Amino acid sequence: MRGWKALAVLLGLIVVFCGVGTWAFITWIAPLIFSTAQLWPTGPDELWMWLCIGGAIGGIVLGFTIDSSPLWTDRLPFLSDAGAAASNTGATIGILGSAITIATLDSTDPLPIVIITAIGVVFAGFAWRRIRSTIRETRAHHREIARMRDLHANGTHVRARVVDVHFRNTWMGGNSPLFTVTADYDTPSGRHRAEGRVVTSPADAPIEGGSVLLWFADDGRDTENVDMVPDPDSIRDPQAAKTYEAPTA
Repeated sequence: MRGWKALAVLLGLIVVFCGVGTWAFITWIAPLIFSTAQLWPTGPDELWMWLCIGGAIGGIVLGFTIDSSPLWTDRLPFLSDAGAAASNTGATIGILGSAITIATLDSTDPLPIVIITAIGVVFAGFAWRRIRSTIRETRAHHREIARMRDLHANGTHVRARVVDVHFRNTWMGGNSPLFTVTADYDTPSGRHRAEGRVVTSPADAPIEGGSVLLWFADDGRDTENVDMVPDPDSIRDPQAAKTYEAPTA
């Protein structure tokens, strides 16, 4: 596995961008909402506006980078909650930071401080849920990677016959369709049937009657402990490239 340092930097930057953008936005607009408050922010409005816009754009761009991280690292699963956890954490810090800023600049009216702090507590709950979800899915992802590596290192490799293909209407990494494939294969304990996920290029999509490469453990009785990958020698559907082409934005 690789990429922890890069992911840590990206997640940290998401927290910073979302935190700064949220802090600037709330500190900027609070005087407009709470009419009894004085105008806390100093400096030109353009400065506050660009802090808000820059924080939002930076958080969104880095969030997309995290979502596509399976293209360059195996540390996180596809469409992980890690980006959402970081953005919610940054928003929480920004909201609570704005409450502290407002309390420092104008402590005569407690209402804005109470309301903004309450919003920050709600966002902290959202962030905590996302963090827990990220931890759970990342642990499961790492267990799955370890399982597949063990299968490829110590299991048995066979060519399995595809009996059913279900397109999941999902493209991994933007242009690689995801399929659920059911295949029959021979083992020392007899013929078995297993189901697995297969990701290919559109032109190499699995087809019923074709084949996939399959790894199984021990004598093959455990049909849950398998791994399937595309078979370069399998028959192809001539229309597959067009059929499974990723939709354009």
